[in-house]
Amino acid sequence: MDALKIFFFFILSSHIFALEAQVIVLEAPLLKRPSLKSQVLQRVRKGRNLVIHRQGIVRSPWAVNYNVNSEGLALNEEREDVEFLKTFTTAGQDAWIPKKFVKVIYNDARESEVQMNSYADYDPTDYRIEEPLEKGYPLVAQNKARASMSFGMGPASKTGFNYGSNILEEDIGSRYSFVTTYTRKVDFDSYDRLYFGGILQIHGQRSVYFITNDRTAQETHGEIGVGPYISYDVYRTENRSLSTYGAFTYNLHRYSVEQSTRSDNFEERLFSGYSITPKLGFSYNIRDFIPETGIDFVFGAETNFNLPYSLTTKSEAQIESFWNESNQVDFGFSATYSLYMGIQANY
Repeated sequence: MDALKIFFFFILSSHIFALEAQVIVLEAPLLKRPSLKSQVLQRVRKGRNLVIHRQGIVRSPWAVNYNVNSEGLALNEEREDVEFLKTFTTAGQDAWIPKKFVKVIYNDARESEVQMNSYADYDPTDYRIEEPLEKGYPLVAQNKARASMSFGMGPASKTGFNYGSNILEEDIGSRYSFVTTYTRKVDFDSYDRLYFGGILQIHGQRSVYFITNDRTAQETHGEIGVGPYISYDVYRTENRSLSTYGAFTYNLHRYSVEQSTRSDNFEERLFSGYSITPKLGFSYNIRDFIPETGIDFVFGAETNFNLPYSLTTKSEAQIESFWNESNQVDFGFSATYSLYMGIQANY
């Protein structure tokens, strides 16, 4: 008879002080202490039911509250909404499980207030890799490559031409750029972050100057350059990445100066030459912008360090009052910046 009483007492006490909860993630840890940094005692699979302590469980709104004050009025019982629930392992050792990884089975109105499975779309404990596996997995592929194409805009550089007269007014346009790169992963990089290759860039700008002696001048400056290019991914997640890069280009310049007056005097001279331009920049990449294509959307900024250079012309001046005695235009050191956006394809 005593044994039967003990059995019924155990059943009754387990109902009062415990509930069931179902694991809703692939693999939930049972921790030694209520902390994610604590030792993992056991892992339990999705769908398994656990017995948990009622500590931290909010009371059902339909349950009768027997806690009253001296006047017989019910006392509000506030319980902390904890992050961990107490349970035990298969060996009977006390353990703690993150509350977010289980769905408590209340068997009352609270069931409708809880989402069935908040991890239906993304499970942070799911370590499985979908098939088919990437070629070469788990080794990093050695033949990875990237190709990018972008358009940029920034402030234009001022004139380097000496008009021999005061400039009354100037209308300096923007500097437009088209840049394309092709890079491959370096062999010694096992983390797929360092890429080396080449860059092709095209720049263009146009400015107008109003000069004394009733003159108007228009400068059109175009350049095309090629050179080595290196980039490194300093930050990367599944959806985003931040890359820094450096390059220098060997540039061919075409620099046109057109001058005219109200009396219909007009002359144009073309100057050309070469220069070297180091550059530094960064890009923020939205990875796989077009799903399952390997195409990223990129935007960023770069700075060009224009080393001193000179442009010359072979054409002689026809209207001597327009030009100085030199057939050369000298440009000093300058730095220009631009903002750009474009796309990047990953192979």
